[in-house]
Amino acid sequence: MNRTDDISNLFNRFGASADSYLEFDSHFDYKEKPLALVPTTPVPVVIDAPQAAIGVVEAAPVDRPIQDAAELSPTKTPQVAAPLRHLLAEVALARQAEAQARNEEALRQVLPNGRPSKTKAHVIALISGKGGVGKSTLASALATLLRVEHGQTVAIDLDPQNALQHHLGAEPDVAGMGNASLQGENWNSLLLAGPAGSLLLPYGAVTEDERRTLERYLENDEFWLARQLASMALGENDVVILDTPPGRTAYLDQVLMVADQVLVVVTADAACFLTLDPMQRLLDERKARGQVQQCNYVINQFDASRAFCRDMQEVLKRRLGNELLGTVALDHGVGEALAYGQNPLLKAGFSPACRDMRVLSDTLKAQLQSMDIAESYAS
Repeated sequence: MNRTDDISNLFNRFGASADSYLEFDSHFDYKEKPLALVPTTPVPVVIDAPQAAIGVVEAAPVDRPIQDAAELSPTKTPQVAAPLRHLLAEVALARQAEAQARNEEALRQVLPNGRPSKTKAHVIALISGKGGVGKSTLASALATLLRVEHGQTVAIDLDPQNALQHHLGAEPDVAGMGNASLQGENWNSLLLAGPAGSLLLPYGAVTEDERRTLERYLENDEFWLARQLASMALGENDVVILDTPPGRTAYLDQVLMVADQVLVVVTADAACFLTLDPMQRLLDERKARGQVQQCNYVINQFDASRAFCRDMQEVLKRRLGNELLGTVALDHGVGEALAYGQNPLLKAGFSPACRDMRVLSDTLKAQLQSMDIAESYAS
C-alpha cells in the first residue's frame, strides 16, 4: 500500500472523497540559508581567586529607620558591685575612726583647762638635732650621778625607742609612760628602781596606733607634760632627767615648756654642726617666751686621736662660747658595758668617759644650786 491509498482510506472513514486532495511538494526556497549545527566542545572551567568585581553598580542608599541609630550606639557596661568583704571592711574602718574621734574628744573634755602649776623639782632635758650622738647614754649617766641632798632623781624616757631602761639596767616592762598617759594613770605607779637609788619611768611598749594617738594629745595640749609632772607631786630637792627623741618632735615642744635646764648633745662632726642653726633659732624663740631658763651644749663621743675631731672641737668652742658646758671622751667600754647589762659608772677602774661624765654631773649640779640661789633672792 502506498501513501495515496492511505490518504483515500482516511477520507473514506470520514465519509469524504479524496478526489479533491492535492499533495504539495515539501521543498521550500528560504531567503536565508539555515545555520549549520556545529558540534560544541566542553570549555574547561578555571577557578580563580575571588577578585573584586569590576564595574559593579552599587545600589542606591536606602534610608534606615531611626531606631537603627540606637542599635549602633555602644551599650553601657553594667557596674559590678564591690565584694561584700570590701564593703564590710569599709564599715569597720569607719566605725573605728568614729570611736577614736569620740575617745579623743572625751579626753580633751576631761583635761583641765589652763596652765597647771609648775613642778617643784628641777627638770633637766637632754635634746639633740640628730640621732646617734649618745644622748640616752648621757641621760642614764646623769640619772646615776646627779643627786641633790634629801632628794631623789627620776629619769623619764620620752623616746619611743624605749632604750633608757636598758642603759639603767632596769627590768624591762611593757607598761610605761605611753600606756599610763593613754589610760589616765598617774606616773608614780609605774616607776622602776634604777641604779644608785634613782627611779625610772620607761616609755613602754605601745603599738603604732597608740603612739600616734599619744602624740596627737601632745599636739593638742601644750601643757600635757607640765600636767603630768605636777601630778607626781615632786619636791624641790628632786631632779627629773628627760630623755627625748632626736629632732623637732611633739615631745621636744613639751619638754621646752617645763625644762629648767636644756642640754644639747652634739658630736664633733659636720652633720651635728649643720643642726646648730635650726636648734639655736628654736631655743632663742623659747627663751624670748621665757620658757628656757638655761641652755648649754656638750660634745659627746669625742675622739682626741683624730685631727679632724680636734679641729671640729675648736670650731664648736668658737661657735658656742660659754654655752659649751663640757666634752665627754669616746670610750668603747661604755658601749660594751651596755651589751653585758652593766653600768660603767658603778664599776671600779679608770675610764676617760666616766671621768668626763662625773665632771659634767658636778657642773650641772652647781648650775642648779646657782639657779636656786637666784630664785631665792628674786622671791
